[in-house]
Amino acid sequence: MDFSELTVEQRNDAGKGIARRLRAEGRLPAVLYGDSKTTTTSLIIEAKAFSNLVHRDGTNAIIKLKGLDNSPTAMIKEIQRDPVKGKVIHVDLIKVAMDEAIETNIAVELIGEAQGVKEGGVLQHTLREVHVKALPTKIPEKYELDVTELVIGDSLKVLDLPSIQDVEILSNPEDSIVTIVPPTELKEEELVAPEEEEAEAAEGEEEAGEETGEAKETDSAKDSPDKEKAEGEKERA
Repeated sequence: MDFSELTVEQRNDAGKGIARRLRAEGRLPAVLYGDSKTTTTSLIIEAKAFSNLVHRDGTNAIIKLKGLDNSPTAMIKEIQRDPVKGKVIHVDLIKVAMDEAIETNIAVELIGEAQGVKEGGVLQHTLREVHVKALPTKIPEKYELDVTELVIGDSLKVLDLPSIQDVEILSNPEDSIVTIVPPTELKEEELVAPEEEEAEAAEGEEEAGEETGEAKETDSAKDSPDKEKAEGEKERA
């Protein structure tokens, strides 16, 4: 079979300062895990080359590490990203033997548009990866799950994933992967509130109008005696 290739360099220095310097140079710190968790090798890899590999071959590619003795084969164990920028900041690799089964996570991709979504429902994709065990050469790139026929209230679980020869799914078969839920209904008070606010506003305007009218009438009443007095003086004159 064809292997992906990645040129790596062994490193002896460690620490945050070294990692920052490597990233500034367009390179990444990495760790290669051996046959046990205690056997590790610190590496340097080119950030662009690694990004191209993942984009081209996926995260489950079998990688031949050029630059190390015997060019061992490995797979990606974990990719760490900056929580804000999303850029890759560290990579964990793990050695693999072609004749030994390994455990890894496989992405679950949903195919099609659910009928329930067309009817106004909401699709909830709750499980995006499943844990599997297989030989490195048998590990699929992803699982595809058709959701076209799902209506509101329907769901699909791990046990509904298509069977792939020589691949054992280790995730709980009852775990839900996707569910079509009904659209969120507005609470009754949310519907009533705007009407009540409009009514209150109208009442406020009416009260304000009445108060203004009363004020005008009061002012007129105050003006009446003065007006009558002035007219009386005018007649005497």
